[in-house]
Amino acid sequence: MLIGIPPTADRVSFLIDKLRHKEICIQNVRRQNHCLQQTLDMIDRKDFEIDMLVTHRFAFENTQDAFDLVGSYKDGVLKAMIDFD
Repeated sequence: MLIGIPPTADRVSFLIDKLRHKEICIQNVRRQNHCLQQTLDMIDRKDFEIDMLVTHRFAFENTQDAFDLVGSYKDGVLKAMIDFD
């Protein structure tokens, strides 16, 4: 996960062979600098119940429905989860 803007360069490079072999995904997160660790600590301490954030669940077969719902912000969706049972 890349959080914020790296301070030393305008470009970040990765060895594509390593990413492919290890099936690594890169996720960029905007405006979260200095927030992630505090949030993870709060979750670890159970300061609040994070399960309440999941408002919708979908079977894997209905993945497109999940993306459609989240993309349209309908039905009061906060977090939609896809179950792989």
